[in-house]
Amino acid sequence: MTPLTAEGRAPTRQTYFFLSYAHSAPLLGARTDTDVWVDRFFADLSGEVSRLVSPRPGVEIGFIDQSIPPGADVKAALADALGAAQVFVPLYSPGYFSRSWALGEQESFLTRLLRVAGEPTSPVVPADHVAPVLWIPVPSWEEHPELDAALDLGRDVPEYAENGMRALCMLGAYQQPYQILLGRLARRIVEPTQRIWLRPSRAPTLDVSRRIAANPDFVVTVLAPTRDQPPEGREASWYAERSRLWRPFGARQELPVAEYAASTAERLGLSVHTSDFADSEDLLEIRPGVLLIDPWFTELPGGTAALRAAARALPPWVVPLVVTDADDPRDAHRGADLARLVLGVLQDAGATRARWVGRMDEFAGLMPTVVTEARRLYLKHGAVFPAPGPGTRPPSLRDPAPSSFEAPEMPDEH
Repeated sequence: MTPLTAEGRAPTRQTYFFLSYAHSAPLLGARTDTDVWVDRFFADLSGEVSRLVSPRPGVEIGFIDQSIPPGADVKAALADALGAAQVFVPLYSPGYFSRSWALGEQESFLTRLLRVAGEPTSPVVPADHVAPVLWIPVPSWEEHPELDAALDLGRDVPEYAENGMRALCMLGAYQQPYQILLGRLARRIVEPTQRIWLRPSRAPTLDVSRRIAANPDFVVTVLAPTRDQPPEGREASWYAERSRLWRPFGARQELPVAEYAASTAERLGLSVHTSDFADSEDLLEIRPGVLLIDPWFTELPGGTAALRAAARALPPWVVPLVVTDADDPRDAHRGADLARLVLGVLQDAGATRARWVGRMDEFAGLMPTVVTEARRLYLKHGAVFPAPGPGTRPPSLRDPAPSSFEAPEMPDEH
């Protein structure tokens, strides 16, 4: 029987390296935030490392967060993987240093290393277990001491410092220097493991701050029944005392669905506020967001009327997402009928960008696009107001047009 971690999960298999990078917002029309060149680089690096090592029982070559299954607790899974990796490989870019998520991965791994190195008679040298890469050049006016170690990988390769590893990976003209640096990095990963093999040890869970103040970058809000009033024929365990804790996929998701949406926005460098829809209307008037809707809400007394009122109040920069479970027979039939009803109500109210998903992997794949679309709609239609101060109140859709605006701050996309 496989032993479980303290949180009840199967332990992560050990790896030679953990690849850390800044997630990019998807291009218009794309359905995922996966950077295809990061994926290509991971595959190439894994191949190089595998050629240098002999197979070890229970050990895989590399870890990338794209391998985390939908429905898992992402932050806990990352902490497990960070605690099981031998070498941390960060892909430095302008976005890496502005993303609390990417920096949180690095801090978690370094905390683990320092803890191990501080043990009596420990031979571990933390610097030996971090192998940074210059992925995209960083502007010269930005000072990041970590860049020196990344540049050391290829100081004799001018194309690397000038263009970064991503360009070398992308362009056929750079394949020779790319292969040279790829092999060099693979050896840099393998060499410390030949001197000492780190035992698995606890890495702190990512500490990505969740701003719950009046002025976050993004809002995730939920319109769903609660446990004290579940719709007829629905499992009460799928609901909780607050709508934002709704779990449409039951035991197949470790966290409420709103948390997965929030994690996506956080990976893209945004601070997030999660709440029930009833508690977020004022905030949605001044910030982009996503509204997650359980179509079974319409089965509650007055539910359809409440949905119509919510739909009429939605600003254009709030993207509605109807969520059902296609693997649940009741949801696949009656739930699907209700989802079509909800979509009709939303479209009649002008929310033409509403979407419907029926599986956890579909939800996870679509969320980066939804977050990015909401932000773009906000830049097109919205106005960002100064944060409320003493004697002021948040603006309302019912107020006259304001006289002053504040330009929205957008995180770096790389």
